[in-house]
Amino acid sequence: MNTVGVSEMQELQAAIRGSLLLPGEPQYDDARRIWNAMIAKRPAMILRCAGAADVRAGVNFAREHGLPLAVRGGGHNIAGSAL
Repeated sequence: MNTVGVSEMQELQAAIRGSLLLPGEPQYDDARRIWNAMIAKRPAMILRCAGAADVRAGVNFAREHGLPLAVRGGGHNIAGSAL
């Protein structure tokens, strides 16, 4: 996986209306928690989108930096494949 510097993350935060959460920040653990407590993923960053433009910015950011991307859905699958 590629790494992203602080300046790139600051540029992303400036480009969105929502928030960018990183490990160790106050809202990070609540944002990553899902209904199935057996699955505890720790993403490198969480983008809380405030609209379609934020979604586009997040997808483009991941693509431009070669980062894996996951979209949090509301699916209920005990193995975690619908999350």
